[in-house]
Amino acid sequence: MDPFIYLIFLPFLILIISLNKVKAQFFWIFNYILTFICFLTLFLSGIFILFSSLFNSFTSSFTSSFTSSFTSSFTSSFISVLLILAGFVILLLLHSKFRENLIKIGHLNIESENPRHYFALLLFLYILFAAVISFLWTSETGQGIFKTEINARFNILDVVINELFYLAIAIFGYGYLTRRNLKETLNCLGIKKPDFSNIVFGFSAGIGLIFIVIIFGLIFQHFGIGEENTDWIKNLISIQNAFIIGLSAGICEEILFRGALQPKFGIILTALLFTFLHTQYPALWILFMIFAIGIILGYVRKITNTTTAIIVHSTYDTIQMLMLCFFAL
Repeated sequence: MDPFIYLIFLPFLILIISLNKVKAQFFWIFNYILTFICFLTLFLSGIFILFSSLFNSFTSSFTSSFTSSFTSSFTSSFISVLLILAGFVILLLLHSKFRENLIKIGHLNIESENPRHYFALLLFLYILFAAVISFLWTSETGQGIFKTEINARFNILDVVINELFYLAIAIFGYGYLTRRNLKETLNCLGIKKPDFSNIVFGFSAGIGLIFIVIIFGLIFQHFGIGEENTDWIKNLISIQNAFIIGLSAGICEEILFRGALQPKFGIILTALLFTFLHTQYPALWILFMIFAIGIILGYVRKITNTTTAIIVHSTYDTIQMLMLCFFAL
């Protein structure tokens, strides 16, 4: 992909830095506007898909392909309803009582009347809803993001830039350059100097995860649940890229998900978002394993620190990529 496309990340990062410096009342005004934008995006998308599916169903009633069109129309209608409901959930965030109940039910470590926490909650839910619905749509229609023509342009630079964006969100979101210096920011994100036991545990757990995934993969494939398609990642397979991907994903994703998000949203919700942002893996059983890995990494972070979770994640990803280099392709 053209690396210049990632320049769209810069306005978002500048926005995060700026919002950390504005007064609370202006932050709330921005939150209200952003909430309506998110609501309209989901709601109008749902309405558009709903009317499109109804129109297609009506026109197909005059053809011989009515049964398949009805199935497709039902899927589209279901997705449209989910989008509309997600939009109203986003809109209800403006109601303080709803926010308080949501925080209580979800055991979230955020303050209902804190504008920064509201901003984080809004984006978390919006991205989660969008990712889950996008996955359901892709699963039902077969229209995935990682198609062959895109795979051909998907390279290691795309991966690294995407991971660095995750890292930047975490660091600047926690107030670096505005409310905290670098040392304070890293401390809030759970980045500690690892001792010998952290390192040994991290490497051992990472290797252990590899064996667990292999065993469950063989079990799932034995029962015909699905096989992993590695076509989308072929451009990235090399020994050098294995270490680049392992380190960049391990460091950047753990700092964002386990370091920044987990203390606010808990282990389960963070692992859920972590999973649905990895839907490039076509096999459903892999997503279940990613969710389980997310939970394990969450408990590693809770028991030790983010640094140990980075070691576990980096070890797992690096070995997995090396195995693809030597065995899978």
